[in-house]
Amino acid sequence: MNEMTFESDILYSQLAVFQYGLENPFNDWNDTHVNQGFAWREGSVSFGTLSNDEECKITVRVTDKKEVDIDAIRAIAVPLYINNKGIEVGTIMETKVIDIEEGMYELLFTVKRLENGLGHYSFSFIKNNNPMANIIKVDEELNPPSVLVMNAEPAI
Repeated sequence: MNEMTFESDILYSQLAVFQYGLENPFNDWNDTHVNQGFAWREGSVSFGTLSNDEECKITVRVTDKKEVDIDAIRAIAVPLYINNKGIEVGTIMETKVIDIEEGMYELLFTVKRLENGLGHYSFSFIKNNNPMANIIKVDEELNPPSVLVMNAEPAI
């Protein structure tokens, strides 16, 4: 799989990426997670969507290049280890199972506004043995802390 695109409805203003088959895969958010735009724990990360989006376009790709489109309004990178079972991407109601080679990745999440007003959310998986979490582009809905919080609890 190099790249795939699909459409999805958004629930609870979040999209998630997690290990395939992970028990309690979605994350519980606190105020700091909301301000930084993501809730991360080992094997699972949830990203906040733009507040007005009820549906969106999602692109998932595996790439060698860490590139943020000039028209992206939000960009966040986090580490994510993928085991040999692959990942799931989507919402609380619906996820897609995606087969990605086992390994450590830097997961680059970017958000753009499409001409029709919908959000376009991209997940780029970049092989990286030492990925770091950072916020690359901040839009008006984020207010990140000086030190990112990297310990979410599972939502039950």
